[in-house]
Amino acid sequence: MARPSCRALPSPRRCLLDGLLTGTQYGMWLALCGAPVLAAALTTAVNTCLVIGSNIKLSILGEPMLFCDVVAARGFLQHPKFYLFSIPPAGRIAVVGGLIALPLLLVTCSTLSPLPHLMGTGCLIACVLALRLIPAARWAPRPDMPRDIGRLGLPGSLFLYWRRWRHETAQTPIAEAPAVTGHPAYDTVIVIQCESFACPTDLFSANHPSPIPLPELPALPRARRMASRWGTLDVSGFGAYTMRTEYGVLFGVDEKALGFRAYDPFLTARKETALSLPAIMGRAGYECTFVHPHDLRFYGRAQLMPACGFSHIIGEESFTHTARPDMPYVEDVALAQRIGQLVKAQAGPGFIYAVSMENHGPWPARGPDGPKSALAHYFGHLRNSDRMLDMLMETLSATGRTGLLLFFGDHRPSIAGMVVPAAARGTPYVMVPFGPGRTVTRPAPPQSLTPAQLHDLLLHDTLAAGGACDHER
Repeated sequence: MARPSCRALPSPRRCLLDGLLTGTQYGMWLALCGAPVLAAALTTAVNTCLVIGSNIKLSILGEPMLFCDVVAARGFLQHPKFYLFSIPPAGRIAVVGGLIALPLLLVTCSTLSPLPHLMGTGCLIACVLALRLIPAARWAPRPDMPRDIGRLGLPGSLFLYWRRWRHETAQTPIAEAPAVTGHPAYDTVIVIQCESFACPTDLFSANHPSPIPLPELPALPRARRMASRWGTLDVSGFGAYTMRTEYGVLFGVDEKALGFRAYDPFLTARKETALSLPAIMGRAGYECTFVHPHDLRFYGRAQLMPACGFSHIIGEESFTHTARPDMPYVEDVALAQRIGQLVKAQAGPGFIYAVSMENHGPWPARGPDGPKSALAHYFGHLRNSDRMLDMLMETLSATGRTGLLLFFGDHRPSIAGMVVPAAARGTPYVMVPFGPGRTVTRPAPPQSLTPAQLHDLLLHDTLAAGGACDHER
């Protein structure tokens, strides 16, 4: 049932993993309740929910369930609207009903006879010990979840990937601070990580045209004409996984080098804070500020960003916003205005890294044309993001000082029936210099970059000695 499905007969490894993991679950439930039939039913229910959840996630985000998705459970409790839209109404009823029924079943169907409990405990211990003997590094040498679901099964892949992640995390040393050379090349450096920002023309094709007119984004082409660097950012996530792009730009470590940590690099980023942009740029003389008009507990930003070297953290409490159906999050225009205030108030070289929120789904989808309605709402927010880009360019231009603006999308949107997972996932980026001697005199050629490469180029440009932009350097 789990997709991507395997058409061949299950391999011995998959059968062994399925048997041991099923035995572990059955033993746990039997040890807890002492009722064999109930333990079997609960084991079946858990595996069924896992498969259904993985298939839903694959259809929306282009990725099956991952071991690190358990971290999303905390986010679900904090902000359920981020996740509930992806669960069908029948599924929501089943989940709520199951959570209510589970304690009642355990209380009413449990037995006081010690033998079933002891048998369950023995089954649990035996299966756990057998699982520990499986050579995870040999059975899952590299991360390739779609392939390994067929080879090892969904539960087996989740288990082995978790084992591999734990081992790699333990083996990852604490990064040493690199030597910092040079001084601030700009008075102001602004990085905007724009939520779900993508070129509308990239989301559709001749075989899959947009059902409604595409929006005009005048600021983006103007920024490209003014940019010293621009092109496509090769992000790995679709419709989610903001932290992968954010980590690549902030820390400069390529996903291929992360191994199994690449699925959620923020979980282990505390070991690499010395490599981050604010850590390096702060030592070079920039005053570093992080701005995110939302709950900073997401991805542990409240603890991670100060550890990275941001001396000022600005969260949602600094913005006045009343949520409404068509604008549940802080507007991008308000974010641009707040950044403009920071630029005017800075006394020395400043580095501002901002993560926007307005484009975050789900987008309202009402009536029989629900998907079209959601797409229309997305396009409306996209225009506002383009307006934010224009406002920031005007802000840096008006200062009369030197400035650099990096603007990029973190991933493409996932809009059911309209924008679905595909192989192409790139988002636009532009790096625009401002001020005396920094104006681009000829158009720059487009470049396709990874987030880690964008990190390196940003450091190169902001820590180099002052001078005119040169696309051939």
